[in-house]
Amino acid sequence: MQVTGNEAALKAWGDTHPGRRENNEDRILCEPDRGIFVVVDGMGGEAAGEVAAQQAVDAIAARLHQETGSIERRIKEAIAGANNEIYRLAERNPSQRGMACVLTAAIIKNGMLHIGHVGDSRLYRIYQGKIRKLTSDHSPVGQREDAGELSELEAMRHPRRNEVFRDVGSQLQKPDNDDFIEYIQTPFENDAALILCSDGLSDMIPSGEVLQTVIENAGRPRDCTRRLIEKANAAGGKDNISAIVVEGDDFAASCAKQKDAPAGDSRVSFLQRRWAVLCYGLIGGFLAGFFWAGFRTVREEPQILQPDRPAALLVVEPSSPEYSTIAKAMEAARPGDRVEIGDGEYQEVIRLKEGVDVAARSPGKAVLHLTQIVPGVDAAVSADGIKRASVSGLVIMAEPQAGLPYGIRILNSSVNLSNVEVSGAGTGIFVGGNSSGTIAASYVFRNTGPGILVEGEANPLLVGNVVYANGLVKHKNRAAPGLYVKDRSEPDVKRNVFSENGAEAIRIQRPELKDKMKDNLFAGPVKPGRAVVVEQTH
Repeated sequence: MQVTGNEAALKAWGDTHPGRRENNEDRILCEPDRGIFVVVDGMGGEAAGEVAAQQAVDAIAARLHQETGSIERRIKEAIAGANNEIYRLAERNPSQRGMACVLTAAIIKNGMLHIGHVGDSRLYRIYQGKIRKLTSDHSPVGQREDAGELSELEAMRHPRRNEVFRDVGSQLQKPDNDDFIEYIQTPFENDAALILCSDGLSDMIPSGEVLQTVIENAGRPRDCTRRLIEKANAAGGKDNISAIVVEGDDFAASCAKQKDAPAGDSRVSFLQRRWAVLCYGLIGGFLAGFFWAGFRTVREEPQILQPDRPAALLVVEPSSPEYSTIAKAMEAARPGDRVEIGDGEYQEVIRLKEGVDVAARSPGKAVLHLTQIVPGVDAAVSADGIKRASVSGLVIMAEPQAGLPYGIRILNSSVNLSNVEVSGAGTGIFVGGNSSGTIAASYVFRNTGPGILVEGEANPLLVGNVVYANGLVKHKNRAAPGLYVKDRSEPDVKRNVFSENGAEAIRIQRPELKDKMKDNLFAGPVKPGRAVVVEQTH
């Protein structure tokens, strides 16, 4: 809907979706005629979260509709009033005790944006082709992300992502209490846009993809909102999803000018962002699975099955009487079997077996965490002489004291890796000898040496991966690249993101491979001519 505001017209649309949950504990308020926008994410389980969220929306709307006092005072009183109503309601109803919510409220008036914020819902501002998160996440993981200690993708996949230390409703509050309401005031330009969303959106879609979706749907906030929710559901839809898209009157025209710009640096930047969207999206569960399925018939050998028994599912759980460790399951596994690893941390390593698939039950929640040196072990996951095996959804974390040479080591084998995460090793993923297979939709970051090392005569397919901040520790006065291609190896490298690695994004030893490496995104501070570098070997 388009409604005339004080100085310019606003286009806005909001929607909420339960995701893959039965109940929707999110609520929104979208009133472009008043310039009022609110996203609320209820907490408390059962129906209590819904009650808290609805109570918050009702109380905030009632106070903001009374145009008395400054806008800052109205916002703070509205949120504090909602907080205390929720608290008192929970006190009167034992079944609802502990209910609360997090929320972000915004008012646009006279060219100014006023924000009141508590918790980990978010408000993004999009202006001149860039996206910026204006609110802070009031959570342990959010603080580390805002401080630069965690990347956006690391924070999105952190097991403590949903913990918050500020909420609305768990205790009585006053409007001006310290450490309660984050209030922000900033200009709102006619050619800018805003996204208010719950963490059901921001935990599923990276900000770069949010930006691209808004730009592609400029002038159509209703379509944009629905598309954002569709993408969050496609990436897993683990939580309720809410989004409000607000556009200034000149936003669509501004985006059109950017799209129509002549070829040059700005156009290259736009195209690069499109690749980034694709690659980051691949890391999401749905797209990674979809993309991976499309390559299985091309890159895999036929599945090897035992003729005298059907394929088996071996489930690893610490409490399982049968397979309490990964080692027990792998010992019992036969070609054609699948080893499924339950959520949690495992102080183990995996030696892959012929024809056995290894997968996390919940991608990103089964963690191989190596904290000390294991004698005789050089990799968390290894394969030697394997014709066919696969690994998906695992997280591999090595602490510095473990001195792990490789996160994953593949030698003379055909192994398919999908949606894995590797950090803290000497080399993130090594593929050597006469190896093939696929590395797809994976996140390889902060390994001390190369993120991915391919050597010998290996020819794996590398597609849709993010290779970030590897090789920052210099060895023999030389930092390492994101991808290092040695000897006569010839990997197929396409649609990957290389960002902020210690040396070049890609280092190769054969000049004829250089043109084959262009179909990737090189983000961050990459100097001209340093994205793909031919190593002098003589």
